Amino acid sequence: VVEPKEHWSVKAEEFKKERKFEEAVKMLDKVHELEKEEKEDNFWYKKAIQYCDIGEYEQAKDALNQDLKINQKNFETFFLMGKILYKLKKYEESLECYNKASEVHTSQHLRNTLKIDQMKNVGKFEEAVKYSDMIYQEKQLGTEYWHQKGMVFFKLKKFNEASSCFEIILEQNQDDPKILYELAKSELGAGNKQKTFEILEKACIIEPRIIEKLRIDKDFEPIAEEKQFRVITGL
Repeated sequence: VVEPKEHWSVKAEEFKKERKFEEAVKMLDKVHELEKEEKEDNFWYKKAIQYCDIGEYEQAKDALNQDLKINQKNFETFFLMGKILYKLKKYEESLECYNKASEVHTSQHLRNTLKIDQMKNVGKFEEAVKYSDMIYQEKQLGTEYWHQKGMVFFKLKKFNEASSCFEIILEQNQDDPKILYELAKSELGAGNKQKTFEILEKACIIEPRIIEKLRIDKDFEPIAEEKQFRVITGL
């Protein structure tokens, strides 16, 4: 794998040989920018994101492992590692990372809550406000977290757990067709065919384009020939 810094260094030398000095300077500026980033605390985390953006998930995992070695473990790092491991089809390890992300989030929230009470008790109200702001800015276990975790449970054939994750999202938006679709899959995996049909019918009314996807999705093959499924898909 060619590293970005190496790539731009080579380009700079090529431009120098061609006496294109202005272009060479631009390439060297990129090299210096990357060297500066290497000194930042979140360098490896940023690098992991860059690798994810181009689909290099093994390199992303290695970069994030470097970040976990040198930086305080937080919600974002465990969450990103969970997504990377999911892409690499390492579902057990992915689930472990999502669980750690949740543990870190809960622990940090409790620490900040205790600090607020402590500061109030000794009359340090400005400090209490600071910790209140930290709670407000915390990365929440929101839609993306529960969606990703639900997908991992589904891959592990833990269908009831997957459904629970999707239902948490639907508590906030009961008409999310994407999540309804995933919930239908997990309910089918759990053996709840009638509930699957009801969910699919609702999802297809909300978003008719789902029907085309539904017709070719192999996860629904067990019910593909059933009358209710054929009515929903218009077959």
